[in-house]
Amino acid sequence: MSTSPIARTLAAGCLVATGIAAVLSSGLTPNTSSSSGARIDAFAAHTGSVGAALTADIFVVLLGAATVLAALLAWRASPKLAGVAGWLGMISGSAMIFLVALDFATHAAVGVDRKAAGKLLDNITGTPQFVPFLVLGLLGGLVAMVCLGIALWRSRAVPRWAAVALIAYEPANVLTADAGSVPFAVANALLLAGFAACAVAVVRGGLPSLTADTPAYRPVAPAVKRAPAL
Repeated sequence: MSTSPIARTLAAGCLVATGIAAVLSSGLTPNTSSSSGARIDAFAAHTGSVGAALTADIFVVLLGAATVLAALLAWRASPKLAGVAGWLGMISGSAMIFLVALDFATHAAVGVDRKAAGKLLDNITGTPQFVPFLVLGLLGGLVAMVCLGIALWRSRAVPRWAAVALIAYEPANVLTADAGSVPFAVANALLLAGFAACAVAVVRGGLPSLTADTPAYRPVAPAVKRAPAL
C-alpha cells in the first residue's frame, strides 16, 4: 500500500469527520415521534441544538466517500464484499442526503404555519417516490456496513473490534432511533469508532492501488519479416 501523505491525510480526515458528524447530529437532533407536527414542535423548542445538528448534517455528503475509503482497505483480501460495500455505500450516502434534507425542511417549518407545514412534510414522506430513498438510505446502508465489516474482518486491515463496530452500527442505529438522543448518539459512536480505526490504518499504511497487480500495457511492435538470405 502506498499513498501520498496529503492523500492519506485527506482520506483519514474524511473518515473521522463523517463519524464525528454522525455522533453530533444524532446527539443534538431532538428525538421525537414520527409525527411531522411533533417534530416541528420539538425543533422549535431546541433551536440552538438543531442549528448545530444541521451544521453537522452537512458532512453527510462524505458518507459515501468514507465508506468507499474503508472498503478499499479490504479490497485485496475480500474484493467482492468490499465492492458491494463501496457501491452500496455510495448509493446509500446519496439517498441519505435527501433524508437529511427533511431535517432542514422541518427546521424551516418552525417559522411558518406549523399545521400546514406538518401536512406538507407528511405529503412528502407519504408519496410512493419517497420509499426508494428510504429503502436505499436505510436498508442499503445496513447491507453496505455489514459487508464492509465482514470484509474488514477477513482482511485484518483494522482491529477486529472495529469491524464488529461497523457491523453493529446500522442495527443499533435503527433500534435507538426513537430511544432518545443519548442512546442514538452512542449507536452512532460505533460508526465513529470503526471509521477512526480505518483512518489510523490509512495514515499508517496508505490505500491500496486497484491496478497494482495489473501489468503495465506495453505495445508490441509487429514482427518484421526478413528477406531470405541469398
